[in-house]
Amino acid sequence: MELSEIQALLRLIEDPDPVVQEHIETVFRQAGKSAIPLLEQYWLQNPDPVVQRRIEELLELIQLDIVGQALYEWRMDPAQPLFPALLLVAHLRYPALDFAKYTNAFRRLVHTTWLVLPSSSDPFEKLLTLNRQLFVQERFQPEHIRPYQSRYFFVNEVLDTRRGNSFSLGVLYYLVAAELDLEVSLIAIGNRYLVRYFDGTVHFYIDPYHRGIFWLPDQLKEILRKANLSDNLAHYRPLSPPYIILRNIEHLEAAYAREGATEKKALYVALRERIAIQREGGGTLSGA
Repeated sequence: MELSEIQALLRLIEDPDPVVQEHIETVFRQAGKSAIPLLEQYWLQNPDPVVQRRIEELLELIQLDIVGQALYEWRMDPAQPLFPALLLVAHLRYPALDFAKYTNAFRRLVHTTWLVLPSSSDPFEKLLTLNRQLFVQERFQPEHIRPYQSRYFFVNEVLDTRRGNSFSLGVLYYLVAAELDLEVSLIAIGNRYLVRYFDGTVHFYIDPYHRGIFWLPDQLKEILRKANLSDNLAHYRPLSPPYIILRNIEHLEAAYAREGATEKKALYVALRERIAIQREGGGTLSGA
């Protein structure tokens, strides 16, 4: 589009005609990322709160298209790592998110843990070392006051604040352990997330939300029985990376609903609907 055409469309943002607004939305969403600086500039130049809110809505829709497409492409390739997808989920909320900054922060966590990892093949020793690195050296802590606040479901916020809930700390612990070639998976028991270690012989569970406490299978079964939950550990299957991302989005939907942030919730509902589509050879929302 010519600059003059774009400027003409920007001036029409104030037009209340829904047909005009639909046309503006279509054009700017087709323009995609290239339209963002123009919309941001017009937002700065126009103090009208109604116009500014409309521009914000257009920016959110463009961001939704960008993130939705990126996550869909990520999901189509099972070999893609999980951490970049977590950043994409956060990117919808934080459009200026510095991917390199948080990727480097994550890589540093892995590297500093690797440097002190014992040469012993004992998985208990290695995971105890990971506990010390995350919860003593790096000072990650469980958030007990507002664990279901939306911010604690974003990986960038967890890396910045060193605080997280059962989901975010569980995912971070699982990712670091997996990068260290430990035989781990992430499981969910309701809204509690545990890291499972199983190498064919040794089998135990770790709760990152409780600073990496270890449970043997019989101990976990006893806890489940007391909570009136099934103690058949086979029921709690490892979560695949796409399902972890879908759970991340669902948790954000619920968090924004509790916070009364209906517009932010709607964005994440739309994002989930875009990526929870059955694809050839892959799963759906219920079996990703």
